[in-house]
Amino acid sequence: MPCPFLGGDNLCSIYDVRPKACREFPHTDRKKIHQINHLTIKNTLTCPAAYLFVRN
Repeated sequence: MPCPFLGGDNLCSIYDVRPKACREFPHTDRKKIHQINHLTIKNTLTCPAAYLFVRN
């Protein structure tokens, strides 16, 4: 499971109070994206948007 707060309905159970890291996920809009290449690659395993970002 990619997130412990992901409900059985595939929705975030803490959406209204989610932390900054969740709001910014998958972090592909950073100015210095090269600084988090390792995280972006890891995110491709669970996030289709990150996968498409890396592929393109």
